[in-house]
Order: sequence, then structure tokens, then C-alpha cells
Amino acid sequence: MVSGELLQFMSRSISGDMIYTSATPNTQLGGFHPSRETIPLSLVHPKNAELEYALLEIGVIVPRPDVHWRVKVNGISVTKEFKPHVIAELKTGLFAKLVYDITSILKTPEGLRRRRVNVTFKQDGGEHITIDHLGVLALYKSDEAYTDLLYLSGALGLEPGEEYVSELKYPGSSGIFRSTIFLPSKYAKGTVIINDKVSIPVEGFQGYDEIVSELKELPDKSTIRIIHEETQTQYFPKEMRVSNILIYNTRYKLTKIDVIDVSYEKKGEEEIDFIVKLANSGETKPDMNMVVIMYLGNVAARKIFHPIEPGQERELKISTKLPKGEYDVVVRTIWRKLSKTWFEDRKIKVKV
Repeated sequence: MVSGELLQFMSRSISGDMIYTSATPNTQLGGFHPSRETIPLSLVHPKNAELEYALLEIGVIVPRPDVHWRVKVNGISVTKEFKPHVIAELKTGLFAKLVYDITSILKTPEGLRRRRVNVTFKQDGGEHITIDHLGVLALYKSDEAYTDLLYLSGALGLEPGEEYVSELKYPGSSGIFRSTIFLPSKYAKGTVIINDKVSIPVEGFQGYDEIVSELKELPDKSTIRIIHEETQTQYFPKEMRVSNILIYNTRYKLTKIDVIDVSYEKKGEEEIDFIVKLANSGETKPDMNMVVIMYLGNVAARKIFHPIEPGQERELKISTKLPKGEYDVVVRTIWRKLSKTWFEDRKIKVKV
């Protein structure tokens, strides 16, 4: 019998962008002495966007549901209680999921300056618990992107031959599917089926992995089936665990930097000036522009410069040194808008 469930925490369309960041630390707490552990999650807030909403999900393996702990985010207390939204019973314990709104913590000046979210757990002795999965979902307001989003979080335990079925209400018609899934053995196999049309294999790993797939032509309501396939191999523990499902599609205003020309001038025996001519053919300016000079896999120079306005051109001179020889130099132009980064490479033969 399938244990646990996935709960819908969000189904909406927003004017803005989203970021999901996660970790599967497999960190133990408890024992004869008080224990404390801080687990960092990378989160770089996009420029020129306002944080609107942020959720923290915590997946934890516990022996019983009476855990005495404290959880802090960036040093600020989130909870002193253990009240899971969902518990899945496993042969080896309980898989519990807790979800918290941490918007007010991340919106502080200190929270917005940080490039990561520090989640700290304290437990005053007792039986061991395992921090299994952490995730932060953050939404940002911006008029330069539009996002459809469906987010389910919970705790599922499926033994071989078991199947979980749920209805999805995704506001878009296409998107990226992401799900954090635990396989108990490299011989275990699972399948995610959407609307009996799309089949996503879950196999080839042991422990946690994030399953990613592209979805197209989704109706207003979809049916998802998550199956732990029967195999001829015996393994323990038996349960495949599912921690969340995220489906999203973000459309950005066209942000495009074109490389018009790349040339170079020798200044000395090993000194070179690269001249890079760029143009913005998009609808909006990037939040960040950078050019990187690379040869033989090494970075010779990089230059961050003020973003180019739409319709404008810019000529950059980047000075560097290369050892004597002949190289295929890669000039990589990188630009970012909100959470998305693009790049374009241009190769040029250089003789020093």
C-alpha cells in the first residue's frame, strides 16, 4: 500500500521569475549529546526583481513523530515544533515533510545580501534523525518575465509494484518537469507517466536524484502516475521515495547580445589586445554582461561591463598575455536576465 502523499502548495501564473534550489545532505542529528548542523543552500537573488514569496521544504527520516528540535534560517528561528504536513511510513522509519513560509526572513536586508540560505538544525540528544532533503522555492516580481508554476511537496513511499496517482492543475500548456526522487538501489526502477502519453524513466542511480523532463501540450488538468516497477532483484530498503514535483515555464523578454566582430592586436612578445564588438538586438538590456577569453581550456582574461541598451553597440578592448604559440582562442560573451544566463562563443586563431 502506498504511504504518504504529495500536497499542492502552489499553482499560479506570475509576472516574474522563479528559482528552486535544493540539497540532499543525508545528515544525521541526535545521540547522547546535543547536536547542531547548518546546511547551506545556494540562492543568488536576481537583480532588478523583488522577492515576492519563498518556501522552505524539509524532508527528514525519523524513528517516531515526537522529535524535539529547533530550525533556524539565516539565524532566525523558524520552528521549535515538529509538525509534519505529511508522513510516509517506511520499513526503516518515517519519511516526514515540513514546509515553511520564509519570505519575511529572506526579505530582510541581510537576507537579500546573502548568496545562500543557511538552514540550521538543533536537537537536544535523543534518537537519531536524518535530514534527507532540503529545498527553497523563491518567486520574484518583474515585468520582464512571466512564469507558470505548479509546486507539490510531500512524502511518498512506494514499494515495488505500487503506484501513486494524482491530478495536476498546471496553469500553463508546456513546461519543465522536475522531481526529487530516492531509489533504494541501482537496480530499482521507477516510471513517471503523465496523461498516459509522456513516460519519464527513473533509473540508473542509487540515493536521491532530480528527474528532469520537458513537457508539451498539457491540458488544464493532467493525471500523473508514479510507479515503482517490479524487478527480479531483491533490495533493502524497498521503498522508492518521492519528495516533490515542480512544473514551470518562464518566458523572458528577448535579451540578445550579438557578437559582431572579434579581432586582436599584438602589443609585445606575449601581450595581446582583443577587440570585441557587440550589439544588443533584444527588447531589454541584460542585468549583467561579461566577456571571457579562453585558450586550451584556460581563462586568460575576463571583463564585466555595463549592460548594453537595446539597439546600441559597444566595442571592448581586453588586454591579456598568452605564451608563444598558435591557438584557437574562444571569446565567450555572457549575459544574464533575472535567473537565466545565456552565452555565445566566437573562435579566433591567434599566433603569438
